[in-house]
Amino acid sequence: MAINNTLKDIRTERNLIQEDLAEATGSCSRTIGRIERGERNPSLEMAIRLAHYLNMSVEEIFTLDDNNSSYQKAEE
Repeated sequence: MAINNTLKDIRTERNLIQEDLAEATGSCSRTIGRIERGERNPSLEMAIRLAHYLNMSVEEIFTLDDNNSSYQKAEE
């Protein structure tokens, strides 16, 4: 199951650079770049820190791509 993200789009819309996000989340710009490119999935803590800094929900930044997965939501 892949995680899609709109982090780069959000960052560029807000005229931020990777270093801004890195400093705000206590990480490095290489990590932010890898997350933006989908080379690395953020930890839950990192996703929450990014969402908090951007004043967004985690779900607005990161979504699951479960089209090719056997994962199914529990029926209510």
